[in-house]
Amino acid sequence: MRIVLTGGPHAGKTSLAREFERRGHRVVKEAAIECIAALVRELGPDGARAWRQANVDEFQARIARMQVELERAAPIEPGQLCFHDRGLLDGLAYCQIAGQAPPRELFESLPHARYDYVAVCELVLPFSSRKETGRVSSLERARLIEQTVFDVYASHGYRTERLACISPVAARADLLLERVAKL
Repeated sequence: MRIVLTGGPHAGKTSLAREFERRGHRVVKEAAIECIAALVRELGPDGARAWRQANVDEFQARIARMQVELERAAPIEPGQLCFHDRGLLDGLAYCQIAGQAPPRELFESLPHARYDYVAVCELVLPFSSRKETGRVSSLERARLIEQTVFDVYASHGYRTERLACISPVAARADLLLERVAKL
């Protein structure tokens, strides 16, 4: 079973994915984080932000290509759980927010999206923009992203539910596993 962990920035998706990995589940890492990290190494945090804003299409195309590669590299056995730190449809949401048509590569990658459940993680508060990482978002933008990814996955027919932000992360993981066991 493939489960997408999505939501706005600072929603605890990666922490939750690490918890599932710690428990022995397969995890597909977030492609966007890897793409951002490469840009920060090349251009620095400010340069990476500027490049992403000026090249939304190319950035989303890079993410889509990497996401497909990461997902292909994570085959699962029947009955096995695989958690995705974001999924391919996240790119559609980001393009929608940017007011740009999704790049061709993103559309071409959508048939590869095979998810059984989508958990939209609610934001972790207090909010941190994490500018030093090359990722930057305001609380308002993070909430917009949270709602938009929810709407995009739901509109494509995926079973999509919100996952409350509870602490510790192990309790949040247990809550999600309880939901998945009922599917």
